[in-house]
Amino acid sequence: MKIDSILAPVEEELPLVSANLGKIAETDFPQFSDVIRQAIGSRGKGVRPALTLLAGKFNDFRLEYLIPMATAVELLHTASLIHDDTIDKSPLRRGLPTLYSTLGDNAAIMAGDYLFAKSAELAAIPGNLRVVRLFARTLMALAKGELEETLTVYNWHQNRKDYFRRIDGKTAALFAMATESGAILSGAHESQIQALKDYGRSIGLAFQVIDDVLDFTSDEETLGKPVGSDLLLGVMTLPSLIYLEQHSDGNLIKKGFAEKNKGPELEEAITQIRESPFIIKESLAIAQGLVDDAREAVSILPDNDCRQALFALADYVLERKK
Repeated sequence: MKIDSILAPVEEELPLVSANLGKIAETDFPQFSDVIRQAIGSRGKGVRPALTLLAGKFNDFRLEYLIPMATAVELLHTASLIHDDTIDKSPLRRGLPTLYSTLGDNAAIMAGDYLFAKSAELAAIPGNLRVVRLFARTLMALAKGELEETLTVYNWHQNRKDYFRRIDGKTAALFAMATESGAILSGAHESQIQALKDYGRSIGLAFQVIDDVLDFTSDEETLGKPVGSDLLLGVMTLPSLIYLEQHSDGNLIKKGFAEKNKGPELEEAITQIRESPFIIKESLAIAQGLVDDAREAVSILPDNDCRQALFALADYVLERKK
């Protein structure tokens, strides 16, 4: 099922989010406006702001609150990607040049900081202190997850618990904020707020697991980066961890990490992971379990087109190819 069909219940509201994003690039400094347009222009399918809008439609849908919040969610995501690309020295994002590659470290970091601040301003528009605190906690979680990844580069002494703690902060926290904030701003009952928060966290975790699987199973043209790039950069993901569990000596990854990828070992490990049906199958089974958790979490919500969209979106996360 195509993403546009899945998001049909919020098809009238999503253009308002896009319009808001466009206004953010309208500044009195033309060069800066161009930078912001470039940053916003590389955004994806709008899944995260759509989650905020879908979550808000189960109760009192307040457009004047939910559009700024959905925009804040997307801006926070965009800002985090700018910082990620700068830290990773990534030349491309979704096939387009990153701000880091075109402007250098300093300008990219400052542009990311600006968007972080702007997203915080938008999140404060509804005047809901609970949402403001949620935004602050999410920003801290994103920073902590990214910092933990940076501090554990080329460290093979990691396990699944470490991995899920890291991606819970780096990826799932933003999905959870998207759904939880929408529920809060629509005046949802606490049970619904918790259900939507749990849904967001579960599909956020599944999203990252699938991302990490595609890093091995896809191709460079689709990914916009080398196959197995995370492992080459010293980042342990779920497929790599399962590989280590299977190969207790872990010689390829251990030696490759010790040499900071100056030899052929990591390339060989990537080939073995790509060709291992068990590793990919196990990773996909874990993602399926997370999607099942997400669907179960929102099963308590009214059975309407928005709940069906959440179900379909969970399946889409599992089935996506890029």
